[in-house]
Amino acid sequence: MNSAGLILERFKPEPEWLTRLRQKFFEFFRFMPPETSELYVHHHEAPAFEESQVLSIIGDAEGREVPEEFRHVREDEEHATIVYVGNNLAHIQLPEEQARTGLEIMEFKQALKKHESFIRDKLENLTNSPYVDKYTSLTHALLNAGVFIRVPKSVRLAKPVRIIYILDKASEAVFTKTLIVCEHESNVSVVEELHGLPDSDGCVVGHHVELVLGDSGILRHAVLQNMAHNHQYMGNRLIEAGRHSSALTVGSLIGGGVSKVRVDSLMVGDGSSVNDLELVFGDGDQRMDLTANLHHIGFGTQGREVAKGVVKDKSRLIFKGMITVEKTAKNTNAYLAKHAMIMSPEARAYAIPSLEIKTDEVKATHSASVSQIDPEQIYYLMTRGIPYEEARKMLALGFFEPVVSMVDLDEVRWGLRSLLESKWGGAVTELFEEPEVTVTSLFGTHYKYRYGR
Repeated sequence: MNSAGLILERFKPEPEWLTRLRQKFFEFFRFMPPETSELYVHHHEAPAFEESQVLSIIGDAEGREVPEEFRHVREDEEHATIVYVGNNLAHIQLPEEQARTGLEIMEFKQALKKHESFIRDKLENLTNSPYVDKYTSLTHALLNAGVFIRVPKSVRLAKPVRIIYILDKASEAVFTKTLIVCEHESNVSVVEELHGLPDSDGCVVGHHVELVLGDSGILRHAVLQNMAHNHQYMGNRLIEAGRHSSALTVGSLIGGGVSKVRVDSLMVGDGSSVNDLELVFGDGDQRMDLTANLHHIGFGTQGREVAKGVVKDKSRLIFKGMITVEKTAKNTNAYLAKHAMIMSPEARAYAIPSLEIKTDEVKATHSASVSQIDPEQIYYLMTRGIPYEEARKMLALGFFEPVVSMVDLDEVRWGLRSLLESKWGGAVTELFEEPEVTVTSLFGTHYKYRYGR
């Protein structure tokens, strides 16, 4: 038996069909190129690890507890919360008020038993999906963590659900899947956080998110990636919006050494809409590759994807994305924007938007820009008594702010500001005063970027 086969043996006992799918996904990983689109074959970043390296560090994290820095998470009794330390489920809470609504939140292993037929169909469909790439395949082949959430019909949750992944140990491999099902006319917000602590060198994380919205469902979902500079992150988000449903998705790439992320927003149902906002901040020698696509299938759909990135030092950023409008998608309204600011001579950024329109009676536009920070704006701020480095910081944070302010979820909006400000160093929260909003109880003191160059 080869090394991959030996690794897959570790996941037993599990259903035979799941082992078979793991093997299939692993073959996909081995033979698929890092970038499948002909448009981007010369513009991509790939996580720098060997197959043998990942197989050697994947293992069990049983018995791990929530670190002291996240004590407030254990003490929070208001939010439905699930916390993984490594790939070990360390804490789960479903408040009684939310449990009475029929809300289900559980680890993926439990969901495999309770909803086996549904999850099997979802995983099998992925094996024939055009939205599966090399790294999605690896994540599903080595899946060792995950969360399943089901929001019943017409249930509206006032408080966001929290999913937190904490890496506190060196050389770990965590491959996780989040599957969220919003049934007819349900309304929910979910915030996912990924944190690397100072002793967690050399970790690899695969993170696949699948969001399924029933008719007239409303979902707000955010991924806040705050990992260590020597971590490698592979993220994929797949959104499937039903009739007249609405999704707001937010992604942030703050940490990680090499991060490769793909977002596919599918507006399948007539009248559905997806608003995807992406923020990227690179420094040191970080390399970040973000592809975000809008795929319009239903009649009268609306899609918007706005990405903004700042790079400094020797970091590198690639923004890519495509609007696809199918023949069935008349009356589509689509907008794709990729904008990057370069703060240092050795930093690099690229923006590559594209369109594919197969019908008429649509409105589809895209925009892109990559520019150096404006020295005249720095000079102006310095003439007002603001030090040079503080002026650069203010311009960078101001560049992000139009997108941050679009986030219709207070906790995420202020979490993003905290991460962006603390990554630069210091804080200028007075620039963004919203005195009626307090998020201390939700984020405590852990919500900061921990890694400099």
